[in-house]
Amino acid sequence: MGHPGRPRRLQHPAPARPPAPPRVSALSITSVTRSTGTVVLVLRGSVGTADVDSFRAALADALRAHRPPELEIDCSGVFELDPGVAGRIASTIWAAAPGATRVTVVRAPAALRQQLRLCGGAGLLA
Repeated sequence: MGHPGRPRRLQHPAPARPPAPPRVSALSITSVTRSTGTVVLVLRGSVGTADVDSFRAALADALRAHRPPELEIDCSGVFELDPGVAGRIASTIWAAAPGATRVTVVRAPAALRQQLRLCGGAGLLA
């Protein structure tokens, strides 16, 4: 029994909250090869930190499958960008393509261009 005016102690802890469902990616990545041999990764949608692994995999697949002299990352369809993601994208590009393939980010929205410049990725911009 408890004392009047005091809250009763629970015998069992309250059940834990169920985990949040996994974030559904709102980013699509399509690979296109031009007649010139340039491979283009076309990004559409919003880019969050959870999307960096998908981007890394798509970039690695394109580089491995085509071994292009040039690869463009077309960001014209990117409409939302989580803070700090540009730096992770730049690091991913530098790690995946250290020399043989020239990688450039093209048609990037202003927010992405600014973030790339701030994180040292201005050299990736076309």
